[in-house]
Amino acid sequence: MDCKLKSIHLSLPASATECRSDELHASPIPAQVGPRKFYLDEVKKGNLIVPPPLISCSEFVPRKLVELLMRKKKDSALGIKFVANRNDEITDMEGAMHTFVTPVIGRCEMVGDYRFNRGHGVTVFGDVDSKDGKSNVRLTRSVVLSASIQMDFEGHRVLLRVCRLDGKRVVGVDRGSDDWPIISREDKQNDGLRNTYDEFLRNYMVFHLMSEKSLPGRKEVKEYMDTEATVGFLDSVILGSGDAKEEMVDKFSELYNHDIVSLELLFNVALHQVRNEFSALEALCPQGYVYTYDPASIFASQIGAEILNRLMLAAVKYLSGKNQFQNMRIVGLNDYADRGIIRLAKVALEKQTKVRVVSKTALFSRVDGKYDTGDFPEAQGSALVIHNNSDGFGQNIETEGPFGSLDGAIGSKCSAAGSLERNRPDLLDFVF
Repeated sequence: MDCKLKSIHLSLPASATECRSDELHASPIPAQVGPRKFYLDEVKKGNLIVPPPLISCSEFVPRKLVELLMRKKKDSALGIKFVANRNDEITDMEGAMHTFVTPVIGRCEMVGDYRFNRGHGVTVFGDVDSKDGKSNVRLTRSVVLSASIQMDFEGHRVLLRVCRLDGKRVVGVDRGSDDWPIISREDKQNDGLRNTYDEFLRNYMVFHLMSEKSLPGRKEVKEYMDTEATVGFLDSVILGSGDAKEEMVDKFSELYNHDIVSLELLFNVALHQVRNEFSALEALCPQGYVYTYDPASIFASQIGAEILNRLMLAAVKYLSGKNQFQNMRIVGLNDYADRGIIRLAKVALEKQTKVRVVSKTALFSRVDGKYDTGDFPEAQGSALVIHNNSDGFGQNIETEGPFGSLDGAIGSKCSAAGSLERNRPDLLDFVF
């Protein structure tokens, strides 16, 4: 894969590059109406008052699959993936392909700042008089929202199926985008047809993610690391001076459930993710951006957050060695469950000499939990980038309640559901 950030050759969504996050402002949201409902209702009426996403995709993802993934998610997918005979349209392996399709909303209006305090929640800003003085409206902060799809290790059916070694070698296959065989919704309800289709998709990903275009069988691999050794190995890759891409070849890890997975494949997944996301952020944020990140928890259950965090940082380091992140100002990482991550991130980004790496908590007031740039002059005038830890199967940002997850907490308190509304006519106008 090309490890240079992608250049964008199309116009950007209107108002998407006008985001600065260090100030609050009056919004059009009536004080008594929830922001998600307000923006969804407006978009469904044809009033596109929030921009569509800029969608950054890996080159091997066909355009018609991008459209399927963006328009055909089910309303909710809490703890479930594809379910047969319920008219689901996104199979397990199509959901895995969504990992390489990253929607980023260049201006998202939030009525409060996310805060975890014994549970997911948002510290609401409050109301002000409307311009005409006849009613109260919500105060909002403009942010950039990355709906990057998490590596899905919630169970065994998605990314674990892609990277896990089986009884025999998996030989990768390629297919031109003009000859892409998306099977129908009706055929997806047939176990035999769906399984054959998903196996093709898995082989397709193996072709594009492994240097040898294949994944060895379990019996072919004589050496592999346990989880503790894997964390140590990934630390050494991040802290060392070698070529991470080469160091990952022929490296395997045995997880707690005794599955053996390819670290080369997973590193390349992470590399596609960060390249897609940072390409979009560099395009959308000429004013500068403050990148914040909360590691996955539920999505990491089968592999562990420590391994996923380090795969991401190894990919960031590799990408950083080949690019300048011109508009990145600060990186704030949530280190509550992984205290070593800040030190590793500083090394991963050491070639970005103007970028400051801090704990995410330093960016928010200890008193009221609100975003505070007082100690960070480089953040003033810049956009705050947040994630909602998106799901590849369901439109949870549109349907989930405010307390169950990061996705629900953020989705219920912002305009993102309007930007990502599945039927909006311009949803796919900005794909690169």
